[in-house]
Amino acid sequence: MSRRHPGRLSRVVAHEPPVVALLPDPEAGRALLEQSAAAVEPPTPEQTAEQAATFRRMHANLPVLLENVLCPFSGYVPDLVALKASAAHLVVGVGRDSRALLPAVAAEGLARCVGAGVAEFPGGHIGLTEHPRAFAARLRDVLAAP
Repeated sequence: MSRRHPGRLSRVVAHEPPVVALLPDPEAGRALLEQSAAAVEPPTPEQTAEQAATFRRMHANLPVLLENVLCPFSGYVPDLVALKASAAHLVVGVGRDSRALLPAVAAEGLARCVGAGVAEFPGGHIGLTEHPRAFAARLRDVLAAP
């Protein structure tokens, strides 16, 4: 949890952490992330000007997203020995709507590898923005659990 100050944290909830390395086929997982980022759909004539502008911003930011976010974190390999030693204080969160998707599958793999608990949260990978109140309530429950 915290190597320098282990007594400061009583519980950590890692919601769908980026542990692509723990997938059965990590290279396929990395390739899927890259394909997903590149697969942003162009605006249709029915979309509003605001939606079209949002698409153009997202498309323009794809190189930054790939180079600085998706590709670097997809190569991260967690310290499983350290996490096993702290497993009693670690809860891996997964979204109810994303259980079959790459981030949740990898997260559940992490929980199995280190012996941590798994807690389901409302929504998908970005459940905290999709269902903020329900997500916050669930997070409070998980943090307060014995």
